[in-house]
Amino acid sequence: MTNVLISGVYPQREGETERKVTVTPSACPLHAPVSSDPPLKYAPTHEDESMREALKLLHPICDDFRTADYATSFNWPKITESFIEHLKYPSELPARSDYEWYAVVFRSQRRADCRDADLFEADRQAYEEAFSATNGALLVYWYTGLDENHNCLATCVWSARDIARSVNSLPRHREAAKLSAHVYVSYHINRYRISWVPSQQSLSVVPW
Repeated sequence: MTNVLISGVYPQREGETERKVTVTPSACPLHAPVSSDPPLKYAPTHEDESMREALKLLHPICDDFRTADYATSFNWPKITESFIEHLKYPSELPARSDYEWYAVVFRSQRRADCRDADLFEADRQAYEEAFSATNGALLVYWYTGLDENHNCLATCVWSARDIARSVNSLPRHREAAKLSAHVYVSYHINRYRISWVPSQQSLSVVPW
């Protein structure tokens, strides 16, 4: 699944072949309290699909990205360039009425005895489920390995905030939440608005 990106240093299960992908929050509590309502559906637009392609390049540009400012720790200028290029491609998809996306950043410090590969696998399944249930509203899910202090950063970008908040009732999302409940020493959640500013031909990344 191309919108789930993993760093090459992420721990593997015994006997598993090494993942060779680029780099990618955990499941709940990332979005909102569990709801009994079904997930909202995504209607593709040219801007969303251009952003999806650009976010495949998401990559940290500093060693302390797990704890540093999100807006300055990643290669947003490169993503901007790619987004502009993809906007130029002919498309039969409709245009968005706005130019903003919803990003969630989940920073955690794991317990030393945490089974990281199992936790990631549960999260991966949860986000594949969310991707399918929302018709592709999840544009990217980015998850990396731990540093020497067991710090981890994970982030996801969605086409819209209300869709992201609607997935918590899904079974695999709830299962991943239960699995992750006892593995953190601490965690912190930040939410960001990623906006395209046509007049400046740039992306803005600011707290939501």
